Amino acid sequence: MHFEKKLRRKEEGVIFFLLFLFCACQSDVYQIKGCAPQLKDGDTVTLAFEDPPQKVLGQAIISGGTFKFAGTTDTTLFCRAYLNRQQLTSCSFFLEPGEITIELNQHPHPSRVSGTVLNNQWQTLNDTVQKLGTQLIRLAQLSTRTNAAHRQQLQQQVDSLHRRISDCITQTGQRNSKNVLGRYIIQNYKKPEFRD
Repeated sequence: MHFEKKLRRKEEGVIFFLLFLFCACQSDVYQIKGCAPQLKDGDTVTLAFEDPPQKVLGQAIISGGTFKFAGTTDTTLFCRAYLNRQQLTSCSFFLEPGEITIELNQHPHPSRVSGTVLNNQWQTLNDTVQKLGTQLIRLAQLSTRTNAAHRQQLQQQVDSLHRRISDCITQTGQRNSKNVLGRYIIQNYKKPEFRD
């Protein structure tokens, strides 16, 4: 009998511990850890809604190449962290509960986000679009320095890259149609009409 009581207490303890973990995981707390090694200590980083009215949610001072934001949110919001003195130095991301990491790089170098499933997918999309966009720009620059026959061939490659970028964006939106990332893409991206 004594052994059964001990076993029951252990089971109850394990159940309470698991309930505690479950509740802790359901938190609406977000933490943003930012690194900004290229930026100056004392610079101000602002966290704001990306879409109008671009309400400011907070500000942080860079110290030792890092900055932090923390708070609570019961919904996922599309936001942007930007350097006050040069707002093109920025990173767009989805503010949601969890730990988010932002690498804020001096414009024109791209900034990065990671940490939550949604932001990891967002960054993967951005990486792909940036890679294809770089190829697109290189081809467009080449087309201005070549003869007409070669220019037509380059134009076909440019069109192909445009289609790949558009397909990447729309496919990401379709794959994520049941979450905020997919809905954001579906609402804000209009696929171009390509000539055949």
